[in-house]
Amino acid sequence: TVAVGVIPENFMKVFDEEGEALTLKSGEIAIPKLLAENNELAVGDKIRIDSKNGEMEFTVSVIAKDAIMGSEMMGFKRLFICEEDYKLLTKEDISSRIFLYGVNCSDVEAFQKAFHEKQFRLISEVQGSLFPMLYVFDMLIAGMLIIVSVCLILISFLILRFTIVFTLQEDYKEIGIMKAIGIKEVSIKGIYLVKYFAIAIIGSIIGLVFSFPLEKLLLSQAMNNLVLEELEGRVGVNIACALMIVILVLLFCYGSTGKVKRFTVMEAIRSGNNGERYQARNVFSLYKRKKMPAFVYLACNDVTGSIKRYLVLAAIFLIGTLEILIPLAALHTLKDEGVIRTMSMQSCDLFLDNGSMELYITEKDREVLAADLIEIKEELKENGIEAEVWMESSYMIPCYGTDEENIVSVRTMQQTGRKTDDYDMLEGRLPILANEVAITEILAEELEVSIGDSIYYQFPEKEAEFLVTGIYQSMMDMGRGLRVSKDAELPFACMSGGMAMQIKAAGNWEKDELLKKVQEIFPSYEITTSSEYMDGMIGGITETMDALKYLITMVVLVINILISVLTMKTLITRERGEIAMLKSIGFSNRTLKAWQSTRILLVLTVAILSGTVLAKVFSPVILGPIFEMMGGTQIKLVTNPIEAYVVYPLVLLIVTGIASYLCAFEVTKVDLKEINTLE
Repeated sequence: TVAVGVIPENFMKVFDEEGEALTLKSGEIAIPKLLAENNELAVGDKIRIDSKNGEMEFTVSVIAKDAIMGSEMMGFKRLFICEEDYKLLTKEDISSRIFLYGVNCSDVEAFQKAFHEKQFRLISEVQGSLFPMLYVFDMLIAGMLIIVSVCLILISFLILRFTIVFTLQEDYKEIGIMKAIGIKEVSIKGIYLVKYFAIAIIGSIIGLVFSFPLEKLLLSQAMNNLVLEELEGRVGVNIACALMIVILVLLFCYGSTGKVKRFTVMEAIRSGNNGERYQARNVFSLYKRKKMPAFVYLACNDVTGSIKRYLVLAAIFLIGTLEILIPLAALHTLKDEGVIRTMSMQSCDLFLDNGSMELYITEKDREVLAADLIEIKEELKENGIEAEVWMESSYMIPCYGTDEENIVSVRTMQQTGRKTDDYDMLEGRLPILANEVAITEILAEELEVSIGDSIYYQFPEKEAEFLVTGIYQSMMDMGRGLRVSKDAELPFACMSGGMAMQIKAAGNWEKDELLKKVQEIFPSYEITTSSEYMDGMIGGITETMDALKYLITMVVLVINILISVLTMKTLITRERGEIAMLKSIGFSNRTLKAWQSTRILLVLTVAILSGTVLAKVFSPVILGPIFEMMGGTQIKLVTNPIEAYVVYPLVLLIVTGIASYLCAFEVTKVDLKEINTLE
């Protein structure tokens, strides 16, 4: 079943792919982009539409942008034809017409009160301010990218500081000589600032040039349904940001060159040492670690004896771990089959869509729906599958709580076909009797009701009082909703829609096997698992988040490799004398390489463990408000321990370890005579 209409003129407008107004000729049809993609349709394809007035064929001429109805979270999709064809298609048949009204008014509450008093039959009522929430999961992706970008900026500054310190460490002789001939510290710092100023300018120009195509690429993902105005001064903003980056880099560089004043002429003469050290570096006692391999002992002793030296490295590893684990928590939660219960539904094995929802809505009672549920159940039984089959129906009925002036039209859910109800309640219990109702936490605050209070439904013929028995959470309709028991007598004329039929099989069926079997029984129906159905309800975001997960992991691995290489270069440059001494007393190159790389892995291991703990703390703080925007006021985040605590830590350790070990080959170039540089 499709919804076909004419091009709207004033409200809820649609556009072509270039953002221009739609124009259609007779025989042409415009399809929203997501509907075209899901059905593999392109411009030039043919569509035949059957109605009571006969069959008409249309040619797809435009892939349309429909910001209001085009979102993946909006189940209702519109196709557009010209007014002439619309009249031919519908003629005098008004039984299947749905009217969409857009209203601007000065007093929303007064309008709603007067409107609800007329008791029109509604399919849905949404305030305009809530339409941006249709793209809340797109905003989730954008928010995650922003968080990752901020983390990358922090890491880049840490790497910049690390690079500066490393450069200064290599140039200790030159700095000491410049001081010896009378050059002031400010002038020495200026030499480095000029160099980094040039690097910052080049980097900012390259970044500015690439920012425009990258901006276009990122916006293209959001432009599937949206038409965005060209912002004035956009180029100026990008240039200002590039200049600000140059200034920040210079200020940061100036602060990082403070180490210049520590280098003395004596250090230049004594190869970077001043010959003084009053603090022991040994934290582990060698005689107590007889069974510990030599390279492990050396690595542990170095890290614990010079913790400050490894703090920057640990901070970068820690941020990278958080960048991976926090998005993983969001992805695991959305992929978990139990999250379907937060959508005001019961757990099940499969969802079955027989395409008859519009038929059920136009009936006078639930007899046709109940008969179809029984028929599907019997057919499953005949094919060896004992199962419960039920469906969630939704009704749009005006109601109010303690204040009869505060009337709202929200979705009331009712289950049909299953003997028992099994839903999660935050407080109280499920509605059991015909005059009981459960209310979402957000709507309870809006109507100022709690358990024991009453909800007053305005049925077409009368007003009915329902007792509130429980409070629950739901990510449907931005957390605003009601649920009545299966025995409640709601006016069927107010039925506005429903979910796909749900199937819960008895016995120990494998999901894939059950799905294949049911699809064979009902080949023309759409059969999906709970996670697939949930993903469709939230706009297919998990696929995007999967891609984002791999992108973030690749970025973190590149950063880990880069900082590991810089650290190894710094350490080996600083410790050439110690390495030469160890070689002279019989340490092999293999042991020395293991020593150098094990230090990096020790720091990374500590960072991963710390990141795992901090992710548990920060994930609810960062992700909680996002789910709360959708109505999930008390969502429990789910974590796949194998993926989060085994797979990704191992990937980080293996890749970083290999990079460190390869970089440690530098120790083979250290000559024994360099022992003369050792103090």
